[in-house]
Amino acid sequence: MKKEHPYLFIWFLSIFLFISFQMLPAQMDYLKSIKKIDVHTHIDNDARFLREFLDDYNMKVVTLCTGGLDTARLNFRMKGARRFANKQPRYYAWVTSFELVNRNDPDWTENIIQQLKDDFAHGAVGVKIWKEIGMGIKDAEGNYIQVDDPMFEPIFKFISDQGKTLIAHIGEPIQAWMPTYPISKDRPGVYWAKHPQFSFWDKPDLPSFSEIMAARDHIIARNPNLRFVGAHLGSLEFDVNEIEKRLEKYPNFAVEIGGRMRYLMWQARGKVREFFIKYQDRIMYGTDLAAGDFRWDGKKGRKSSEKEIEKNLQRLHYRHNLFFRYLATDDEIPWGNYIIGDHALPEPTYTVKGLALPKEVLKKIFYDNAVKWFPGVEKNY
Repeated sequence: MKKEHPYLFIWFLSIFLFISFQMLPAQMDYLKSIKKIDVHTHIDNDARFLREFLDDYNMKVVTLCTGGLDTARLNFRMKGARRFANKQPRYYAWVTSFELVNRNDPDWTENIIQQLKDDFAHGAVGVKIWKEIGMGIKDAEGNYIQVDDPMFEPIFKFISDQGKTLIAHIGEPIQAWMPTYPISKDRPGVYWAKHPQFSFWDKPDLPSFSEIMAARDHIIARNPNLRFVGAHLGSLEFDVNEIEKRLEKYPNFAVEIGGRMRYLMWQARGKVREFFIKYQDRIMYGTDLAAGDFRWDGKKGRKSSEKEIEKNLQRLHYRHNLFFRYLATDDEIPWGNYIIGDHALPEPTYTVKGLALPKEVLKKIFYDNAVKWFPGVEKNY
């Protein structure tokens, strides 16, 4: 009879557990030590507390300007982003946009190109377009104008010729075509209950999710030399397999996470981890967080209160640490379906196991890919 060696087994188990427990903090320490760029933020103003936060996290942020139908807000954000990105390039880069109000004017295209040319000369690393294209603006017959409309083609060609990047929030999560529910005291309503103009549920005369995605895909195919970044995981966050189809088909297409991490957490861990490793050169870190001590209030800018700044800072710490843990470790992370401020509502009802991505993958997602897809974003960093 073969003699058993229980102590040898216990010794091996102890070594394995020791290495495992040491690895996870090391992964977090590594992630916190390397340079990181959040490619999707909305910073309305430079602030000392924000620069201190970015120093602590060894991070730089890209602020995206948007809102082509609200020229006052758009101009406020573009003017501010240009100013503080050039004043504090260690901490901020910026992406410009363009107005849509005057799109029927005969000289609109030329004016937009001249504006973008000036923005590029003042450091803009790309251009953002928003879901109002496809879900907001209409033509003279009342039809929704999609992003593959010929009116935009000269602008996209100019962006490509200038070697800049187009980042596009086109469409919405597929839930926008599903039933919404009202807001109650203890359960926040979904975004589309509060923003019904972007809820296309039970409206067969409005564009379908598939139509909007197809129009976006047409642009990527039509402009193979244009670097095209799909904001919010390309609005395909519900299934990484759908993103994979586009990444396989379009070599000029990449995505950033931009406030859609929860959709990844809801999918099978193995599938999501494999997706990150396979497409490690095409995925970027983004949070869609806003920050600063001066904010747009719907009519003009105003100074943030101390309470707002404190709440904002808490949210920054909470979100980044949560996302770092999810990507870098295999921790069991308490999770709930809704996050308001710095806590889950309702209270977390389940846990999500982190992806424990390899260091080389983390470095690409948090830094290298931003430099590759947004050339110049690393300036002074």
